[in-house]
Amino acid sequence: MYVITGATGRTGSAVANYLLDKGQQVRVIGRNPERLQPFVNKGAEAFVSEPGDATRLMKAFAGAKAVYVMLQPNYIVTSSDFRAYQNRIINALIPALAQAKCRNVVSLSSWGADKEEGTGSVVGLHLLEQRLNQIEGLNVLHLRAGYFMENLLSQIHSILIHNAARGPFLPDVHFPMISTRDIGQIAGEALLKGNHQAQQIRELHGSCDLSMTEAARLIGKAIGKPDLGYIQTTEETARNEMRSQGFSEHVIDLVLETARALNTKHIRMLEQRSSENTAMTSFNAFLNEVFIPQYEKESQAL
Repeated sequence: MYVITGATGRTGSAVANYLLDKGQQVRVIGRNPERLQPFVNKGAEAFVSEPGDATRLMKAFAGAKAVYVMLQPNYIVTSSDFRAYQNRIINALIPALAQAKCRNVVSLSSWGADKEEGTGSVVGLHLLEQRLNQIEGLNVLHLRAGYFMENLLSQIHSILIHNAARGPFLPDVHFPMISTRDIGQIAGEALLKGNHQAQQIRELHGSCDLSMTEAARLIGKAIGKPDLGYIQTTEETARNEMRSQGFSEHVIDLVLETARALNTKHIRMLEQRSSENTAMTSFNAFLNEVFIPQYEKESQAL
């Protein structure tokens, strides 16, 4: 039995579907039974639990051959203490894994998780790695993924309103762009192989490195806006825009801290790109299969 936390999220769903397509027994964990139903339709066992419920998680992990572990990757935009929320989930996961005597875990981490501070919410993933490493007898593989291509979906609103991609990132800093589909496949393969030992780290670069300027140009070409550009906003502008969208000041501070860490390369890949750490999905495939359909949907909604 393979157990998947965050099964209704982008990477969790990709892991679950990969394993189900391989004919494996899968238990999917989520808050909402209706959102778990598509996995049940494919043969999975649904397990409803809050991510911070250690007692429920211990039951969910019982009998697991391996577990896919993750923290919520996106902010709770109204949170007044998102790091405390991350800590609550970690403090539920760790004893649940230990008491269930699970021996194999693949964890979703992030580039920058090697740093103890100054990376915004990525600090929570640093702590997750450290706490998992302390479980006696646990074999854990930490997947330090680069920049999710899907993060660029947040640019659709800006493109429709401002006719430009915008953000607090420097225009020429390169990001290792990776599809969450690839993360799910790599995690699924690692769960099946189960041949990692003790504590291991694997960086995932994705198929390409792109700056925001380069990404905007490719997006523009794909959606029929060949002159689309990227505009770096000031932190004050970014703060005001996030505030207007309902973000708490605390979460805004975390977002801007992450942006500064990326701009200064405090968050960076530690390994050179190689065949072992390069994923398959091209940026053009992501645009055609994910970005353009979402762009068209939001365009029609205006």
